[in-house]
Amino acid sequence: MPKAIPLLAALILALPAAAQDPDRDVLRRHALDLVNETRAEAGLPALTLAPVLTEAAQDHADDMAERDFYAHVSPEGVTPADRFRAAGGSDWALSGENLARCTGCPAPPDRARVGAFQSGWMQSPGHRENILAPGFDRFGYGIRAEGDAIYAVQTFAGPGAGDGGPALGQGTARQAALAEVNARRAEAGLAPLEGSPALDRVAEAALEARLADEDLPDDLFALLPEGGGGWTSLGLASASLGGAGTGITEGTVTELVDTWTRDGTPPGGAAATAFGFAAAARADGRVTGIGVFGGR
Repeated sequence: MPKAIPLLAALILALPAAAQDPDRDVLRRHALDLVNETRAEAGLPALTLAPVLTEAAQDHADDMAERDFYAHVSPEGVTPADRFRAAGGSDWALSGENLARCTGCPAPPDRARVGAFQSGWMQSPGHRENILAPGFDRFGYGIRAEGDAIYAVQTFAGPGAGDGGPALGQGTARQAALAEVNARRAEAGLAPLEGSPALDRVAEAALEARLADEDLPDDLFALLPEGGGGWTSLGLASASLGGAGTGITEGTVTELVDTWTRDGTPPGGAAATAFGFAAAARADGRVTGIGVFGGR
C-alpha cells in the first residue's frame, strides 16, 4: 500500500495541468461551425475540416506562442503558402490565413474566446474576405495559450473560383483559344490561323504528358495522327494556372493565351497557318493549356 501513495500524489499533481490543456478538437469544430454559419448567410457552400490545414494552423500558432512573434511570415521568412505546402497541400491550390492574438485573456481558451476571435475577423475586410471566399472549400484551425497571450490561426484552401464564368467544353474552349490567338495576331498584323483537328491531337498528347509531370515531347511530328502530316513546322506553347477553379472558362483561356504572349511575340509567329489546343482543369485548381502551331 505505501507504494501507491507516490502514484496517487502524481495523479493529483497532474490534474490541474491537464485542466489547462484545451480540447482543441472541440474548439476547432466550434470555429468551423461559426465560419460555416457566416458562409451560409452569404449563400456560400460550407467548408470542411482538413488535416493538412489544421496541421499548418496549429504549427504556426505554436511557433508564434513559443517564439513570441506575431506575423504571417516567420522570422526565417516562411510564408502561409510555405506552411500549407510543407503540411502536404497542393502547389496549385488557392490558400489563405487569418491570425488573431489576445493579450491578457484568461487561459485556457474556450468557445467564447473562439467566438470573439471570429467576430474580430469578420469586422476586418481582409480577414472577412478569406472567410467568405467562394474559391475555398477546406478549413483548418489552430489555437495556443502561452503566458498571458492566446494565439489563433485560421487556414483556408480550395481550387479557387476562376472568373466565375460558365465552364466550357473542350470544343468550345478550342474555339475561344483560337479567337484569342487570332486577335493577338491581328494586332501584330499577322494572318489568322485555322483550327486543325490533327494539331488538336498533338496538343492532347502533350497535355497528357504535362499533367503527368513528364517532359514535353521533343519530336512533335511523332505525335501527329495517321494522315495528319504535311506540316513543315510545328511549335508548342504550354502554361498552367493555379487557383483557377475546377473548370475551363473564357477567362482562363484568355489568361493562358496571355502567358504565351507576355514577351510581345504574337502567338505562332509568321510561319504558322493552323492551330490546335487542349486544356484540362484539375480538382486542386490547376488549369493547364497546350497550344500547337503548325505551318505548311
